Amino acid sequence: MPLYPMKFAFTPGKNERIEAIVTIPEELRSIVHGTVYDMEGNKVKDAVVRLFLYEAEKQEPVSHTFTDSDGEFIFGPLAADKHYIVKVHVNGVTLREMAIRPRKKKS
Repeated sequence: MPLYPMKFAFTPGKNERIEAIVTIPEELRSIVHGTVYDMEGNKVKDAVVRLFLYEAEKQEPVSHTFTDSDGEFIFGPLAADKHYIVKVHVNGVTLREMAIRPRKKKS
């Protein structure tokens, strides 16, 4: 089965009903979605959010974005079983740094 993107085309006839059933493969990648709040609990627009891959005691920049008008950000797709760090900056000040680690596999 092919991976993304999956393409298909069709041309409907007159008074024809077409049902399309699309089966996508299991998704092995992940995303991180978050919301940035200030000390008063207000959502922060335009905060800089940076994503780093953490390997061998080093942080390698992966991506960055800005929070939207609702204070939200999203990164993805992320590789499974990797260790990431997210840093949030407002006006040049790092507000918070958090590590995102893969879950331990159940034995």
